[in-house]
Amino acid sequence: MAIYYVGNRVWLPHTINWRQKHVNLMDFLLQRVPGMVDRSDEDNDVWDRFGAEVAPLVIDSVGFTRTTRSRGIVYFLTQLAQARRHTERVLLELDPISFSFHADNCFAFFDHANAAVEAAIQIRKAINTAAIPLGPEEYFGVSMGVGYGRLLNAGGEDGYFGDEMNVASKLGEDLGSRDDIFLSSGAYSTLTIGDQFEFDELLGQVSGAEFQYYRLQGEL
Repeated sequence: MAIYYVGNRVWLPHTINWRQKHVNLMDFLLQRVPGMVDRSDEDNDVWDRFGAEVAPLVIDSVGFTRTTRSRGIVYFLTQLAQARRHTERVLLELDPISFSFHADNCFAFFDHANAAVEAAIQIRKAINTAAIPLGPEEYFGVSMGVGYGRLLNAGGEDGYFGDEMNVASKLGEDLGSRDDIFLSSGAYSTLTIGDQFEFDELLGQVSGAEFQYYRLQGEL
């Protein structure tokens, strides 16, 4: 399969929007700064130009600090490299818009929450099956957050911006523990394969604002 790299982001060939690829959201916004007052009409233009319905999947590793302190950063990064390989293999077999790795995180983007949840399940299974050791009684693990909603495509390495991106990051990086797959309300409400699974309904906070989210139950 041919793949394309824009910065460190992997794009599948059929998902590339060549116009957006070469237009940077931040540069576009800077052109609007002089004389900025009420820009509601222009804001609509920004959303029309850069907005897209996207399901972000945020994957975070478990045990980074603990393993680094006990066995060193080189050891952890070696195990992380193996986990990245398994994650990339799974993603390339699926249908993401794009994905990229940043430190011990992976950010993948899909057209629908169904695909993001299915990817999360397969990635969790691949990582657990690989049994990459972190310590005598611990293996490499991941926690994941899934969102769904209208986001701004910044292009290149900047990826996407928006509330559902923030929530997915909070779920995957802050609230999640080993093997957790958390869904935002936006992702959960649009899921059409939800009857195949059971979920726990939970409450969390982002910047002091309370929100509902859902934990996928089932076999690990």
